[in-house]
Amino acid sequence: MIDLDDARLRPGQAEALRRWREALAGGSRAELVVVPVGYGKTVIGVGSFLVAASAAGADSCLYLTPTDVLRTQVYDGIERALGLLGARFDARKYLAENATLHRAAANRANVIVATYQQVAAAPERYARLCAKRRVHLVCDEAHHLGERGQWAGALRQLPVATSLLLSATPVRLDREPLAGARYLPSEDGEGLVIDPLIHVTMRQAWREGRILKRLAMQMKDYAVELRTPEGETYTFTASEMAELPDFDQRCVRQQLRWNDDYVQPLVREFALTLERKRALAPGQHQGLVFAATTTHADHLARVFAKHHPGLRCAVVHSGEDLPAAEAERRMRDFHAGRYDVLIQVRKASEGFDAPTVSVLLKLDAVFSREPVIQQLGRGLRFNHSLPEAQNVLHVFIGRDPRLAPIIDHLEREAAIPAIPRPVDRGAPQPDQDVPGEPAEEEAGSDEPRALPEVVDVEEAGDAVLDETGRLIEGQQLAMFGVPAPPPPPAARTAAPVAAPANDPRATVVDLQAELQEAIEYCKTWTARAARERARRFGQRENHFAVLNAAFARETGQRGTLATPADYRRKGDWMKRKYLELLG
Repeated sequence: MIDLDDARLRPGQAEALRRWREALAGGSRAELVVVPVGYGKTVIGVGSFLVAASAAGADSCLYLTPTDVLRTQVYDGIERALGLLGARFDARKYLAENATLHRAAANRANVIVATYQQVAAAPERYARLCAKRRVHLVCDEAHHLGERGQWAGALRQLPVATSLLLSATPVRLDREPLAGARYLPSEDGEGLVIDPLIHVTMRQAWREGRILKRLAMQMKDYAVELRTPEGETYTFTASEMAELPDFDQRCVRQQLRWNDDYVQPLVREFALTLERKRALAPGQHQGLVFAATTTHADHLARVFAKHHPGLRCAVVHSGEDLPAAEAERRMRDFHAGRYDVLIQVRKASEGFDAPTVSVLLKLDAVFSREPVIQQLGRGLRFNHSLPEAQNVLHVFIGRDPRLAPIIDHLEREAAIPAIPRPVDRGAPQPDQDVPGEPAEEEAGSDEPRALPEVVDVEEAGDAVLDETGRLIEGQQLAMFGVPAPPPPPAARTAAPVAAPANDPRATVVDLQAELQEAIEYCKTWTARAARERARRFGQRENHFAVLNAAFARETGQRGTLATPADYRRKGDWMKRKYLELLG
């Protein structure tokens, strides 16, 4: 079904599928593949199904993602993935909705794309679907699946034949094991190290090129005047904050992100850079802001509205005052280019795919290496609609001693850290929302003791890591150990590279689009027939009910409609009835 030597795949993609085929031949039925952001996980996921179909008899694929936005991106990317794979395969794809999951079976769908939340909400429905088939399960962003989580518990109920986990960072913030992943004892015997089928590093992605943007990071330093509860006042720079007691550090960081003298310079540099990029390539640049709390995100939106009203901003978070449906709508509108800046809290730290994001502003906490690398990854994905010289991610962040290990990781990319050996599994966890960074509470919200107070803040210089890889304070940085290419001459700009054409050997039927078109056709003619009947006979009857009953009586079609043919048949009947009523 796939000739891996003939397919237009990246080296790591082809190697992942070869190893998956070998693992299936060796009796394995579940594996983990680790690849960096922008490396094409959808291609590997779709390819793993085709390999499982030929090597293990799989006839259907259930492809799961953690968000609706990512679900749509995977669904739209299936045809391109098949083209890159050069697959001889007829795909009938279906975008799952729990209330109409029966349509997947009725329309012979063999690639069903859903979210973890959907499966967790109705595990018995998906279990029934899987029981009638030999299903290959693909779990995208698999680090969301902690062994004790509800999502993983729902997946364990599915009778699947094979499964492949995909992740860019297979380490959870809570250091829980990933459900379904294989672990080995660490060298010191004190913990466990994950054992993926293959691990394509960011270093390898950088060497291959045209996968990740280059990085330009501006770390703004500040002179901070602090007054202690005892009335003592002293001054230090943000980069020297590690010398403060831990409690004071926490209070200072929380107060700084609300301080206009701290926030506005970072917002200014972010906005000016984004506006400059948008002027150079309209429609190809957007900005992403990481806020600390929901109220902080709303505050930043007001800062942008006051100082940079030309930028269209949207705020998304999980606060009570923002319904989930509205947050999802804003996310979709951002992806559609209706907003220039997305200000978010724990909504776009991972599993967020937007190549047009090229400017980041980090105003939430710096806790540990992996979450920050995840956040950087939201803007590192290469934008193939731009020449290589313009594929630069600009990041703006306040100086913080905790940035040192992040810079060190960018230089050397250390191995995936070990996790503790599990002692007591305990009760299942209530949810599976694993954030990029834990959101902080506001300063003083749970502290009865007196707090130190930030009295004054002034800019105190910048440290700039430019896109050529030079940290302008004396340190030469090579991104993930790979020196940056020399900048091209100003007169030479490469033309955008078009995506590979779809392979004619593969056909993709978009069942969701077919169904929607047929449903709209049926609804249109049913409404027209009901209105015409009401005009003739008055409003005393429910004309929709009368027409539906007549349709069922004359055609014998009873129960819920499921296929495009069913809806078109009913639409044709309603059209004829409408014409009869017209006389």
